[in-house]
Amino acid sequence: MKKIMGITILASVIVLAAGCSSPKESDESVKTIQTFLEKEFTGPNDKLAYALEQDGAFPPKLEEYVQENYKPLVMNWEDMINTNHILLFQRVAYENGYQLKPTNIDIQKDQDQAYDYEVEVEYRKDGQTDTATITARMNLNDDGKIVTIRNMNDDGLLEKMEQ
Repeated sequence: MKKIMGITILASVIVLAAGCSSPKESDESVKTIQTFLEKEFTGPNDKLAYALEQDGAFPPKLEEYVQENYKPLVMNWEDMINTNHILLFQRVAYENGYQLKPTNIDIQKDQDQAYDYEVEVEYRKDGQTDTATITARMNLNDDGKIVTIRNMNDDGLLEKMEQ
């Protein structure tokens, strides 16, 4: 009887341990996405503003900023820049005198390495504040790095900041 009970307990511990490894992986993915969204929708700060003031399409200071802030989070930061998945909102905010701040971020896992997110973003200029809700789907690779962002709906934020 003790032997059967011991085997049952051991089996339960193994099942629990195996079941617990997946949420940790998911938690890390959610943390990566959360960090990315906070960086993408907060600012622009002084360091980014300085980098954006430099001459050229992609000056060294801007590359330095991207490598420092985004390289740890994304698989290929060059592709993400070229497809406007990094700094698009920050650049438009900077060019038009806006400040961005996320007020609520909701991330939901849909499938393996696929997450839907919703970010409520406050955008402010000249004492006027408004909000927009950005939704999209983000895919991560097996290493937990962001590969792509799809199906983005920016609730008209880019257009509103460009008016």
